[in-house]
Amino acid sequence: MPVEKSGKYKITVTAGVVLLTALLFAYLTGSIVYFTWYEILADGLIIAACITGLGLFTCKMDAYGMPSYVQNMIFCAGITGIPLLAIYLYLDPEAFHVFVRIIPLRIFIFALICLIFLFAKKAGIADKTNEPQLEKSVPKSLPSTEYPDKIVVRSRTGIKVIPVGDLLYIQADGDYVWLVSEEGKWLKEETMKHLQETLSPSQFVRIHRSFIVNVSKISRIERYGQQQLIILTNGKSVKISASGYRTLKEALGF
Repeated sequence: MPVEKSGKYKITVTAGVVLLTALLFAYLTGSIVYFTWYEILADGLIIAACITGLGLFTCKMDAYGMPSYVQNMIFCAGITGIPLLAIYLYLDPEAFHVFVRIIPLRIFIFALICLIFLFAKKAGIADKTNEPQLEKSVPKSLPSTEYPDKIVVRSRTGIKVIPVGDLLYIQADGDYVWLVSEEGKWLKEETMKHLQETLSPSQFVRIHRSFIVNVSKISRIERYGQQQLIILTNGKSVKISASGYRTLKEALGF
């Protein structure tokens, strides 16, 4: 698959920061109650797994419309309770009584981690799909001659020229976007906001903060539970947010 630039480096750095933070936390608190080195290591790995798993879970639930306050409650409760439960199950009762002394300290530090995560998510650091709010109306049109008819992507094998009319949809991926057509998909270092402002609003509509679709490639719109799904001509289904559905209706004129 041709790509312009891989996001593996960013993922690796993020994972490293989470792991080192978790291990440092485990060492600082575990050394108070004389944990052995492998107990500290196990504690740190559990904490890192909780931060990563709960972070991914809440971000995923955001795409399904889960309210932010529910996501925050799940994250805070999980990152505080799961490591404590694991330690309780591991230690014998006598050792756990000693460990109880530092539980308030751990909860306090966990609370700080939760606050950092929540502020980061709000500021657009933690949420890889953190994008500006969807416009409630179709952006003001520019003269048609100003809309590009192709997008150029650098790949490992050269330069790929993609006609915009061939695009099925565009998907956000951190600081990059995936340009998807029936021919394949390409990664480009670009923002969703810039593409939303650059491409023709009569042809490309942002239906979700992570998706822009080519309206000419929409086969139908179906209801799935409480949500709407767009079915594209290649059979791919894409979820629509509430504001994105209103924008799409306005663009399609129904």
